[in-house]
Amino acid sequence: MSIARANEAKRIYGKDIADMTFDELKKFRAWLAREPKAELVPQPMFYLHGIPYLPSYNDKHKWVGPGTPDTRLEYTTTELLEPGSVARLSVKMLWRRSWTEEVSGWSMA
Repeated sequence: MSIARANEAKRIYGKDIADMTFDELKKFRAWLAREPKAELVPQPMFYLHGIPYLPSYNDKHKWVGPGTPDTRLEYTTTELLEPGSVARLSVKMLWRRSWTEEVSGWSMA
């Protein structure tokens, strides 16, 4: 659970999630389920040597691999699409990124 959710639980119930009774936790989870969910839409992604690279939320034309910011690999669109690259373009249902429509070579039409 995210820190924001934990803080919300503390604000509502006056205690940490770990200290909630079973009934309080059940009510809190029901409250969370009522929140609107972000819509998933088809978004481009790349596979490079079997590793998925997803589009960054913040940085235009940056593709982020798994791991922490200190350990993960990141590539630009140019690096992944250059001739001779073994990167494979694919599509996955993700939250919308504002810049991915600019990536040529993919479309859901």
